[in-house]
Amino acid sequence: MTKLAPVDVGPRVERLRSSMTGAGLDGLLVTSPMNIRWLTGFTGSHATVTVTADEVQLFTDSRYRDRAPAELDAAGSRATVVVSRNVGDGVRDALAGVGTIGAEADHLTWAQADTIRNDWFNAGWFSAGSSKSERRDADEVSGDGGEIVATQSLIAGLRASKDAAEIARIEAAAAIVDVALGSCAPLLATGPTERAFARQLEAAIRAEADDVAFDTIVASGPNAAIAHHRTGDRRIHHGEFVIVDVGALVDGYRSDMTRTFLVGTPNAEQRRHYDVVAHAQQAGVEAMAPGVATSDVDAAARAVIADAGWAEFFEHGTGHGVGLDIHELPRVASSVDDIYTEGTVATVEPGVYLPGQGGVRVEDTCVATEGGARRLTGFPKVLDPTAG
Repeated sequence: MTKLAPVDVGPRVERLRSSMTGAGLDGLLVTSPMNIRWLTGFTGSHATVTVTADEVQLFTDSRYRDRAPAELDAAGSRATVVVSRNVGDGVRDALAGVGTIGAEADHLTWAQADTIRNDWFNAGWFSAGSSKSERRDADEVSGDGGEIVATQSLIAGLRASKDAAEIARIEAAAAIVDVALGSCAPLLATGPTERAFARQLEAAIRAEADDVAFDTIVASGPNAAIAHHRTGDRRIHHGEFVIVDVGALVDGYRSDMTRTFLVGTPNAEQRRHYDVVAHAQQAGVEAMAPGVATSDVDAAARAVIADAGWAEFFEHGTGHGVGLDIHELPRVASSVDDIYTEGTVATVEPGVYLPGQGGVRVEDTCVATEGGARRLTGFPKVLDPTAG
């Protein structure tokens, strides 16, 4: 694999501060491990980050005394590492005198929120729907100077648009899957079980990548009619669809790709089934570009399937963002009006699932560019697993 340029997280804090200002926040408490990694470069399992107008501090324990500064330095982070036995005391000191403090409601459990409220700040916990006056009244009762408000998708929204180093890692992960699937796909003709094929494919991926991006889905025959089947011990037979949904992990970043195969010669209805989904996927990819609403991409793919008479059998959204997590913003669905920006990485993955007959899904991870969508996943779209 080609050596990857380092990820530079340094400029991200100013983007975050701009978003904080727009949300009326004077400070932010970051607790999501993936958001912490995106913001600082820290990959450990235990940390809390505080962000104010003039300082970023990462609080962790003695296990990461040496590792945390090294990782932050390598990533170009502007954060200060604070090693402490009592993270709450450090966080409270870092945010002392700060007015409105955001906390990540998307990632906090009830117990964590309770700890922040009672042990760290002795302040009220407020939902995103609370009015300003309600929050102020509650805060005055608590006796603390600031107020804590729930934030949703503040950093996740920023993560949707990837820089060149992030895209390079996703593309490297995709390339590993392309090669691994090319070496393993012919094995489908030998009649393995779903699980045996998944294990063989995952072993080929792990030989080159850090890990697989998620548990590989192999769905054959009637199982292919289940949109997200859990890979099992069913044996794969000639003349039936096999959905393979797979990805790799490289330096924290993930790829996601689905191909549908059929061992043997497809009949006329199977050929039509596959072609409709492939054309729907192509329509979605062609619609993806900066400034376009994700619902428009969903509509473009869905229209092809509806015209074929199978609208009710396309049971999920058309895609999702991919990066440090396998499912990130944006959501690509009819009910969502997220907007693609330059560098947005997301999947386009329509499917048609016919009960009792089988299913077809075709998926690529793509990046939105000025010239339209560029596929990062490149394995050929061929039904015959021996032809890839």
